[in-house]
Amino acid sequence: RKNQAIYACNVPGCKSTFTRHFNLKGHMRSHLEIKPFACKWAGCKKSFARAHDCKRHEALHLNYRPFTCEGCRKTFARLDALKQH
Repeated sequence: RKNQAIYACNVPGCKSTFTRHFNLKGHMRSHLEIKPFACKWAGCKKSFARAHDCKRHEALHLNYRPFTCEGCRKTFARLDALKQH
């Protein structure tokens, strides 16, 4: 059973909804350009609104690319990038 999305973003034009208040808070930080999660990699100045986005970014420094195109063997860090390829 899917949980009902009861938390809605109130930014004009944004139609995002969430099942948990925690997720709405992270989403709102992206609208407000609040980025408390900084990459810990030496020399990298990137920061992110959500912790999982920061962790995914940090994996790029290690060249972690778990998604492989079966046709050409090119690898990708993100599944959506593989699908777009």
